[in-house]
Amino acid sequence: MPTNAEQERLRRLRDRQLAARDPQAKARQLHAGISSKQRRAVEPFSLVRIWSEIPHLWRYAFYGFALGALGVAVVPLVWKSPWALPCAAASALMLAMLGLFIGRAVDARDSLKELTK
Repeated sequence: MPTNAEQERLRRLRDRQLAARDPQAKARQLHAGISSKQRRAVEPFSLVRIWSEIPHLWRYAFYGFALGALGVAVVPLVWKSPWALPCAAASALMLAMLGLFIGRAVDARDSLKELTK
């Protein structure tokens, strides 16, 4: 008569053999793979991801223009002169152009990195 440990080992062996012959095991594995692929394909909406996909050229131009717009709002309050608003507007335009140039340089650098991979 087999011992208790031997009976337990035989029971585990039988359970493994039955599980290996289970016709639904492959179907469950297939459905699990399909559902996980579908979950990965449907990504949640993310403003950060959308913003990161915009080329640096336009992002940096926006940063420069936003900084210039802040200057248009602040400079006339600090500098009481009829030239304050035109000078601030010109600086906003120059900062936007500077942002365009810097963004173009960053895009060119990224393009070169991709080409050298």
